[in-house]
Amino acid sequence: MDKRIARGQQSRAKFKEAFLDLIQTEEPGDITVTELCRRTGLNRSTFYAHFGYIDRLIREVLWESVGRVTEGYGTQWDLPLENGGVDRSSIAVYLQRLLNDPTVRRFCTCSDSASYRDLIIRAHIELTLGTSVDPVRYSIAYIHNAGVLSFVFEWIKNGPHITEEAVVEIIHEFSKVMYRPLS
Repeated sequence: MDKRIARGQQSRAKFKEAFLDLIQTEEPGDITVTELCRRTGLNRSTFYAHFGYIDRLIREVLWESVGRVTEGYGTQWDLPLENGGVDRSSIAVYLQRLLNDPTVRRFCTCSDSASYRDLIIRAHIELTLGTSVDPVRYSIAYIHNAGVLSFVFEWIKNGPHITEEAVVEIIHEFSKVMYRPLS
């Protein structure tokens, strides 16, 4: 591998690692390029060469985190079904993955979480819907995902006043709309 490419990958990784460290104690929206550069020992021009702006770094970090959560699922059209909706055990595993991912969890619970919700939803949809579905089904699935994920993020943010089993059941029932035959 070209040394320049390897150095660039290392720089990107350092910025992401510094960002992930900082969001544990700071609000994501309060983190600055200056602070990231100070933590990494790299300069601003290096940051801008790789990301252009901090929102792109945030987007990449979120896409990678959601990618880890959705890894192995394939598209939503491949999920096992149960009684006309997504299989409850698949929902429970996915929910646990969301709850256990420290990056997604942090973005759900930060004070500015509403501004990141759409990014997380778009990442999830882009990573799980696939492209081989008709536009009407895609629209239904998009609306379904946005609703379910908004519900789950509020549940994570506000603390589980509803049991996890109840959340799984709600998502299962809601998923029946996505999979029912169109007439």
